[in-house]
Amino acid sequence: MRIKAKRISAAGLAIAAVAMLGIYGGSASGSPAHSASSNAAGNYGVLSCFTGRLASLGQAMLQGSQVAQRAIDASGGVLGQKVKLTEEDTQCDLADAVPATQKLLSDGVSGVIGPETQEIAAVEPILKNSKIVDEFQGGDTSRDHQTDPFLFRDSPSDSQLGVAMALYAYQKGYRHAVLLFYTDIAAQTLIAPVIKTFKKLGGTVLTTINVAPGQTSYVPEVQKAIAAKPDVIFTQTDAPTAAVLYRDFKQADNLAIPFVGTDVTGASEYLKAVTYPVAHAHLVSVYGTSVSGKSATEFTNEFNAMFKGQQPLANANYAYDAVITLALADTYAKTLKGSTVSKDMTKVTNPPGTKCYSYKTCVALLKAHKKINYEGASGSIDFNKYHNTFGPYAPFVANATTGNEVQGKPLTAKILGDVTNCTSTTSCLAILKADGVK
Repeated sequence: MRIKAKRISAAGLAIAAVAMLGIYGGSASGSPAHSASSNAAGNYGVLSCFTGRLASLGQAMLQGSQVAQRAIDASGGVLGQKVKLTEEDTQCDLADAVPATQKLLSDGVSGVIGPETQEIAAVEPILKNSKIVDEFQGGDTSRDHQTDPFLFRDSPSDSQLGVAMALYAYQKGYRHAVLLFYTDIAAQTLIAPVIKTFKKLGGTVLTTINVAPGQTSYVPEVQKAIAAKPDVIFTQTDAPTAAVLYRDFKQADNLAIPFVGTDVTGASEYLKAVTYPVAHAHLVSVYGTSVSGKSATEFTNEFNAMFKGQQPLANANYAYDAVITLALADTYAKTLKGSTVSKDMTKVTNPPGTKCYSYKTCVALLKAHKKINYEGASGSIDFNKYHNTFGPYAPFVANATTGNEVQGKPLTAKILGDVTNCTSTTSCLAILKADGVK
């Protein structure tokens, strides 16, 4: 995230974003600045961080969107036309997200994939006012009970990620933890669910340490973490910060304390910053994973055909599913009009209906006037009443030579849901036992 000299609150900038609609052609009454039905079919905006410390988020989102674009175009496109992807850079910053969003609207997008971090506070009111369906890809816990009819999230909330990190650490036998997070707003939302879940499972949180990004030394913070004597450190920072932190930990205790991180710590630039051998030996990254099955196979086949010899970036499968579901909703609605498509999203994703695992087979069922239930590469895309979904997570460890992430045993959506809902250590451990989790 790019740090600005002047701090602006998310709420304040969201209000400012709505006000700016008048400048860019929106109306106070909520009518869109343009008619989505007049746009080219399948003109989807990819809105994310493509530069800055979290550029890996945008790279993964674009990669997954491109794989979906290939699959859709090979099956006749959307409403008879090929998909067009238009990307704009938010720089993971609320202020920069406003003109980026307005640029997508001026380019005539009929739907948006993204963004991923706190800039959703500025983006959401603009897209809602313009009646554009937004497939939000971020973990912002404030969206867990959102009511915007145009906003859908096919990637799990950070509240689930926090539960998964704590549960994984518990399974490994860790009972005393330090949290070490940088001051980025998106990272800070993870702290509460990690602490809550770890304590519910019987763990002890010794201290929470926040670090400012981009410093040349973190010796005081490292010494504080080591002095607390934890057996695990939960963490999320950007790559440059991690490089300095791991250096200071190595000098202080030879990296004796294992780290449990997030999808950000599993990104390629993060692993390169701390070096592959160090990441392999001392870091486990926990994040959403593909499920086995037909849809995952479809994604893998399309990916391999497009990116030969490469490995999918973390969370690319979520963007793939977002584009597929949006295209299916457009196809079902027979229009790009957001006010109609938003009401039809759950009609192609949620049960009941015939399960389908690729755009081609799903469209064929729609043409046969069948109710469908798209099952995604990232898991079941079943939106709840808040337009949120739930999916499996897994631990990943980087290969010491190539940096490629190797997946461990997944934590299912059911297990994570059970741990989220249990209320005491006794009830949580009983539920885990019933679920077969040791």
